[in-house]
Amino acid sequence: RKLSVEDYGRFEGAGVHYAATAMEGQLCGGEEVVVVGGGNSAGQAAVFLSRIADHVHMMVRSGGLAATMSDYLVQRIEQSPKITLYTHSQICKLEGPDRLRQVSWVHRDTGEVITRLIGNVFVMIGAEPNTDWLQGCVELDDKGFVITGKAIPGTVPSTYLTSRPGIFAVGDVRSGSVKRVASGVGEGSVVIQAVHQFLAPPTGL
Repeated sequence: RKLSVEDYGRFEGAGVHYAATAMEGQLCGGEEVVVVGGGNSAGQAAVFLSRIADHVHMMVRSGGLAATMSDYLVQRIEQSPKITLYTHSQICKLEGPDRLRQVSWVHRDTGEVITRLIGNVFVMIGAEPNTDWLQGCVELDDKGFVITGKAIPGTVPSTYLTSRPGIFAVGDVRSGSVKRVASGVGEGSVVIQAVHQFLAPPTGL
């Protein structure tokens, strides 16, 4: 998912990030950064970046983190002097001539706007699957993720089988999957057995 902010697309790859790994961390040493989101991914990003960045400004549209984040992460964020949580807040302006240089955010209840010299924003607000092209081909859930695992008469059962025989789905696009690289790789390796079973010639002839 992306933020609805003017010029947002211009800063993708030039200050707006969707992951907080060691590679992105190299860009943040001694600087202030923003993390947007209230889930575990956002919490993990904030804690990780607090060890590298000068300060982490974390913002959520809701009133807190307890309902959407694991308690151990909430505690680490609350106890860290290098992380400031802004509730009921959202980014309202991104600025910079070539790459991101300045970020403004607003408190939705009070209207107060804060502007800081910040060059890196980490957006962790969930995902929207790119599955529009699958409409009418395989069954999707209400969020657009591919539904798998339903039994289809005449086919070998598989956790990764879609509603159409011979079409499998693995990784982030699969409804109910764990949205992690390691999980996606694992599912990709496991599904091969089901593919071979589907392609195998019928026996007993």
